[in-house]
Amino acid sequence: MNRTQRFVCFIAILVFLFGAVLAPRIPAGDDWLPIPPDDLTLKDNPASPGAHAMILFRESDMDSKESSVREYIRIKIFTQEGTKHADIEIPFFKQQTDIKDIRGRTIQPDGTIINFDGKIFEKTLVKASGIKYLAKTFTLPDVHPGSIIEYKFREQSDPNFFVNESWVISNSLFTRDARFTIKPDTDAYSLALQYRQYGLPVGTVPVKQKNGSFSMDVHNIAALEEEDYMPPERALQVRVDFYYKGRNDPPTETEQQFWNRQGKNWAEQLDHFVSKKGVLESDLSHTISPNDTPEEKLRRIYARVQKIRNLSMEGAKTEKEEKQEQIKPNTNVEDVLKHNYGTSPQLNFTFVGLVRAAGFSASGVFAAPRHLNFFDPQMLDLTQLGTDLVWVHAGTQDYYLDPSAITYPFGILPWYENATRGIRYTKDGGEIVTIPAASPSQATILRNSDLVIDSDGQATGKLQVEFTGVLGADRREREHAEDANGRAKVLGEEIKRWLPAGSTFDVTAITNWDNNELPIHVEGTVKIPSLGTSAGHRMLIPASIFQARQASSFQPEKRLHSIYFGAPYEEIDQTKLNAPAGYKIEAFPPVKQLKPGVISYEISDLL
Repeated sequence: MNRTQRFVCFIAILVFLFGAVLAPRIPAGDDWLPIPPDDLTLKDNPASPGAHAMILFRESDMDSKESSVREYIRIKIFTQEGTKHADIEIPFFKQQTDIKDIRGRTIQPDGTIINFDGKIFEKTLVKASGIKYLAKTFTLPDVHPGSIIEYKFREQSDPNFFVNESWVISNSLFTRDARFTIKPDTDAYSLALQYRQYGLPVGTVPVKQKNGSFSMDVHNIAALEEEDYMPPERALQVRVDFYYKGRNDPPTETEQQFWNRQGKNWAEQLDHFVSKKGVLESDLSHTISPNDTPEEKLRRIYARVQKIRNLSMEGAKTEKEEKQEQIKPNTNVEDVLKHNYGTSPQLNFTFVGLVRAAGFSASGVFAAPRHLNFFDPQMLDLTQLGTDLVWVHAGTQDYYLDPSAITYPFGILPWYENATRGIRYTKDGGEIVTIPAASPSQATILRNSDLVIDSDGQATGKLQVEFTGVLGADRREREHAEDANGRAKVLGEEIKRWLPAGSTFDVTAITNWDNNELPIHVEGTVKIPSLGTSAGHRMLIPASIFQARQASSFQPEKRLHSIYFGAPYEEIDQTKLNAPAGYKIEAFPPVKQLKPGVISYEISDLL
């Protein structure tokens, strides 16, 4: 399962990648860069006419030894809509990083400078992938079309965490000029810094300096615009990913040699961790029975491992917190079973050990979490494989399972672990595998409404919603830290968004939350002010009370990106409408079944 304790991937940061220009003209004052007069009078982006704003310059200075990145950002505002970029959000993971030394200012077309001296706030952000961040937020003063805004900050990471070092060059705005530097921590790792580049303009590459650092100037990078049902941002970004190569690693390897070597290394670590055969057999004797079928044994072992406390679901802890909770490190499967806690990888390793002790073949799998990126074996890059799971052969069947995903029942993987590729590793090496896609029936939303419509067309009544399989497990995972009131608020707001504008939905009960084998069941009362529309002596009522959320995503004449769905799913609506007194049903929508390719639609009359 994808956890930041294993791979803290740099995901697209949407709002904050900018800087200043190079030619000195107007005195900058303090340590801000000078501003050329031509930028003060600039009316539009000549490379992308009609833009609301553009990045004039960005400078990003990464120091791996200090675990810090210093950002300097400058934006030109062209239109009133572009002034929204004065509302700054700087996302970060609270447990591993913090944002410090924030400063900013606004420069008017006449050169007048207004320094930022307002408050800086902290709020929670939720990306489309469901990943949560905190963000430092503030608003730069007196921003109008023609203004230049600039700000700087330092992102300080915890050196105890491994952080993938990356230059993410793409931004939601066009970038005119940018400069990147990185100072590697070669002393600590005794390794050589290497890099892989994605989408850079021809002839643009990082240049190694005499002091061992790398630097690069880039120009005229197109904006990466968001769009519904787009592929993972990371797969579309212009970026450079750095990694440390061991000095004793083979200087040249084929693709197969590289993954075989890594596979053997991973398998050796796994085998060492689960080498306590007697401990595993003892624990197994309390879990399975000799008469169980192969799948029954797997299910029991899966349930056994999911009872172990998953530390990765709790976020990072300080040394003081670990001492207070008496959390000791696990060096092998015996420690996990004795302590009854472990990280996500340790839980999956423990599952492998128990399954092998039960007589089945099992190995680990590292895969690309496809809500973040796709796996390209030709790129010899371990950071592509940001999630782990388990392969098991039991009886005559192969299984891909992730018991560390504690909100997911047996046989159901997180959606980003379905239909993706990765490396299955054994003592013989690494093998590229494709994890099968899930069935739509493993991800269903069932909505059951019973409504009374009055003579004014207002509908009131009860609404019940069930989230099954992946959709239930995903919500349990995202909201696992919320209490009952928090879960009711989040789910209630989600359901309300399905209803016509002006509707209300009040949650009255949520059941099955703690049982991942059952769907999440939400009940509540609903009020829709104008569901029915009077037409003379008739009233027109839509066949469904729910808004088609997907329709607007396919209306543009030209899409920017390929269409990419997260996972196959079903939505099933059962609606009971009680007509006002004096009215009777005159006509229903015709019964219909459509199956144009991968999408299917069905409407039926149950009367």
